[in-house]
Amino acid sequence: MGIPQTTLKGSNRGDQAQDEEPQQEQEDTTPQADELVDEAIEVQQELLDDFAKFSDEIKKLLVAFENSTFVKRLKAASRKQIEIAVDLNKLDTFGLAKGATDNEVDRERLASLEDAELKNVSTLMQDMSAYTDRRPNENYLRVLSEMEDSSISKQISELAKSIKRNFIGQSTIEAEYWADTLDRWAEQLVDPLPPPGGGGGLMEVPNLPPELIVRVLRVINREIKLREETREAEQARKVLNADKYYERSESLSDTQYDLAEETREIANEIRLLPEANTGFIQEELAKVAKAAEVMDEAESILARPETGNEAIAAITEAIEILLAVKREPNSPSGGGGGNTPGGGGSAKGLASILSALRLKGMGDDSGTAFIEKRSPKQATGKAGRVLPEEFRQGLDAYFNVLEGRQ
Repeated sequence: MGIPQTTLKGSNRGDQAQDEEPQQEQEDTTPQADELVDEAIEVQQELLDDFAKFSDEIKKLLVAFENSTFVKRLKAASRKQIEIAVDLNKLDTFGLAKGATDNEVDRERLASLEDAELKNVSTLMQDMSAYTDRRPNENYLRVLSEMEDSSISKQISELAKSIKRNFIGQSTIEAEYWADTLDRWAEQLVDPLPPPGGGGGLMEVPNLPPELIVRVLRVINREIKLREETREAEQARKVLNADKYYERSESLSDTQYDLAEETREIANEIRLLPEANTGFIQEELAKVAKAAEVMDEAESILARPETGNEAIAAITEAIEILLAVKREPNSPSGGGGGNTPGGGGSAKGLASILSALRLKGMGDDSGTAFIEKRSPKQATGKAGRVLPEEFRQGLDAYFNVLEGRQ
């Protein structure tokens, strides 16, 4: 059990992700392990009992993390488009003239949802542009370039107009297209897993105390709110006089100072853990310590005062560090590749090196910590089985060759 992280499936395809509860490791049934079963059960039970004290608060905090990292924000935008497409598909006025329908209220509601998504996507692009100016990254630069080339903001604006005009079929297809495109961009932000490395056998990894994990969650949640408050201050900058703007920026700087101090206290407590010298704890410590350094920089920027892209980028970097993005092997027998080498060869070996509290890419939705997987289907002309894209490409190539021979 470690610092929360945003985890995606091992492949580069747009698999759905979910927020998961802590996992219990599978029991090793070898004779040597049997001797330690009682002790292991006692240790695990104590950990679960401690975690149960904070479970309700953790669930509430996880819901708020939809607007945290770029991966989760893109995944959330993808899901919103699917939800809109599903609602559009329920309207029974396909092909009717605008004046011959009685669903104007529903269409206005869906169009307003698209307008809200237009604002979210535009803000996301602005944040990503500021972030890449601060920390250039090949994946982020490529995705940002694709987003700009696609004119997604303009296209979503046109989609809202199409919904108002009762172009239901066209709007459904476009919403599904942008859902898959946004999901693909989220996947492209993360490097694929490297080839499996040397195998590992069983690794015993210590856990961070649940109370420390909850404190990190609280810091992340407050940092997300601070980013939005900084954005609001920048938007109000034109109408505020110099003194009022300075007061708001100074207040934001004070908040960032408090968060940095709290993060440093967490790092110090991690250093005092009995297992502090293990590799796993050292990785978690490095993550928290680095976030505290970036928060110090964000505090200095806000104190100038400055609430523009530079401040937003620094706050965003702190969030990205604390919710580090990584890929998870698809198979327990996948060896020891990725960010946690070793531990391959058994399901227990793999389970022991994964953080028990994993924040998946999609983010949680109201009231539930699990996101149901979806299989994107054709909007029109669907017949027979819906095959994966790679299968359809292969069949197309096969039939093209067959027709050529005939």
